[in-house]
Amino acid sequence: MAWTSYVAVLRSDGAARLAGAVTVSRLTTSMLSLSLLLAVSASNGSFAEAGLVLFVHAVALALAAPVSGRLADRYGPRRTLLAFIGFHGLSYAAIVSALVLALPLSHLVVAAAFLGCTTPPSSAVVRSTWPLLVPGKYLSSAYALDTVINSTTFILGPMIVGGLLFFLSANTVVGACAIAKITGDALIATGASGLKVGERSGRKALALSANAPLMLLLAVIAADTFTIGALQVGAAAGATAAAASILFSAFAGGEVVGGLLSGVRSRDANVKRDMMVFHLATACLFVLMSWVLESWGLLVLYVGVGLLSGARDALGQFAIGISARPEDRTEAFGWLSGFMWAGYGLGTLLSGYLDEEWGRSSIYLVAAAASATSAIVLLWLKLGGAAGVIEDRA
Repeated sequence: MAWTSYVAVLRSDGAARLAGAVTVSRLTTSMLSLSLLLAVSASNGSFAEAGLVLFVHAVALALAAPVSGRLADRYGPRRTLLAFIGFHGLSYAAIVSALVLALPLSHLVVAAAFLGCTTPPSSAVVRSTWPLLVPGKYLSSAYALDTVINSTTFILGPMIVGGLLFFLSANTVVGACAIAKITGDALIATGASGLKVGERSGRKALALSANAPLMLLLAVIAADTFTIGALQVGAAAGATAAAASILFSAFAGGEVVGGLLSGVRSRDANVKRDMMVFHLATACLFVLMSWVLESWGLLVLYVGVGLLSGARDALGQFAIGISARPEDRTEAFGWLSGFMWAGYGLGTLLSGYLDEEWGRSSIYLVAAAASATSAIVLLWLKLGGAAGVIEDRA
């Protein structure tokens, strides 16, 4: 598949608009994390309290994502997104008001919880819409492009916040995030295709037993985001803030390139096999990280893990997109968001403890074990069901 596959994706009816809208929407996620951290710490004078607010927001988002995805499948993406956008706007108004009025921490925590649980399922809707917009032969490129957009926004978001803070207060930047988020999600709501309303009435919730291979893939992806949390803590442990920023930026840059390269792979590639190879290679690089803690050597390894991570994540999204039933697809990607946030949170939490108890090297060794375990799990993913679809469509 040539690089022109990306051009073909963007030429598909509505795809370019959808890509632009989801870029704006996702850009606010990375912007919100940093601006809210700074706004709460400035308001309450405590980074610990700011961390609590961010943690509550992340947990609420992770728990609500599968529910919002299911609602989008049942009632249609447009209606669901518009309803969530309305409540999300009110939640933003509540948290900005709490910041401006310097209300107690309890008010911020409640507002952050509402902000998380009212987050529109825009990413899930976009990921479930790609198969409806893009011809099958370009679908892997569409999911690779989706991964690249996601990684790029996490590079640009903090940079944009840093620039805005030269002219605006942190509270105002949080308000700017609200405007951008609502604008991006509204464009997605008006442009996304989806199932007809009522098509799924009476359907049971997505059950583990109904699509065990799919849930196994989600568990693997949770382990992947666990390692990303470990990388972030590992970058910060024993390094200056500037060095940590450079290391994680190198990882994010590698992810962008890896995602792009994944999207141009040959159509006869075996997705399951490739995912296993990427996980095993990542595990090896993590082991090397535990030995090489010097800045330059570690920088090269962070780039290498980023390359593998970008390709791995693109294949993971593609695998879920073609494994879930069409009527379950948005909910499946809602579960994906929940699993990703849960894995990342656990990774940062456990890695902080590992660094304190056993040192920085232990973080990378545990991450290596997680990647190796994922490769083994994929090995035992039986053909047939979702796994068989992956092999046939790859």
